[in-house]
Amino acid sequence: MNRDQSMVLARLHLGAILPLLEDVAEYDPVVQEAISGWNFALQFRLAGGDPSTTLVFKDGRVTVQRDGSKGFTPALTFKDAEFLNEVFQGRTQKSPRPNLAGIFKARQLMQLDKVLGRLEHYLKPQPETLADPETFAFCVRLTLYAVAFGIKEVGEHDPEVRPIVLELPDGTVEMRIVNGPAAHLVVKGGRFEAQRGPAEKPNAILEIADLQTAWDTFQGNIDTFGAVGSGRIRLRGLIPLVEGINPLMDRLAYYLSD
Repeated sequence: MNRDQSMVLARLHLGAILPLLEDVAEYDPVVQEAISGWNFALQFRLAGGDPSTTLVFKDGRVTVQRDGSKGFTPALTFKDAEFLNEVFQGRTQKSPRPNLAGIFKARQLMQLDKVLGRLEHYLKPQPETLADPETFAFCVRLTLYAVAFGIKEVGEHDPEVRPIVLELPDGTVEMRIVNGPAAHLVVKGGRFEAQRGPAEKPNAILEIADLQTAWDTFQGNIDTFGAVGSGRIRLRGLIPLVEGINPLMDRLAYYLSD
């Protein structure tokens, strides 16, 4: 992976994966117990400040800010994209450098690995985790959100797919699972806004028949062309928009594969 690709992967970790802690903290009792009583913001950033993501812990919940934080905010700074990726992929025992405000939160930071580990628990679940229907449904929903947020990061920053992105028509594409969760992307001028939930007025829809088909699709265990032919995946509306998203999903899979 070259330097540009390492930076895209770092953006994916901070912009697509880390924000999912909002959902995990709402669902997972282990995280809820770990962050109980936490009332502070914690910024994750590359040296220089771009990219950066701030987690705001308050009253047992987590919210995410992407526009940076001001003031004396605890922060963890990664020296470069390669190091950030190694940390998020668990390939190093080294830790990012806390600023002075972060040192004052040393006790909480010692719990951080446990909290972030729950992201991997649901994004890369073991078979026994998926055996529980409720947890399986949550894993599918979490992965759907990761795909939506990840398409934004790849589409805006990967030079390999920028020519495709710049040819995309403006509009809103919704990705939804029948009787399940949805996410959507607003595309405008080669930029993306990713959101949880259904779109108010989507121009294009990628609809997946059920949770199992969605999971198999996200894991790359299904022939998507065959699934479209059989009706398990349906494309509706502004077809050039929804078809243009497909190579971005393929590119995202390249970055997130082991």
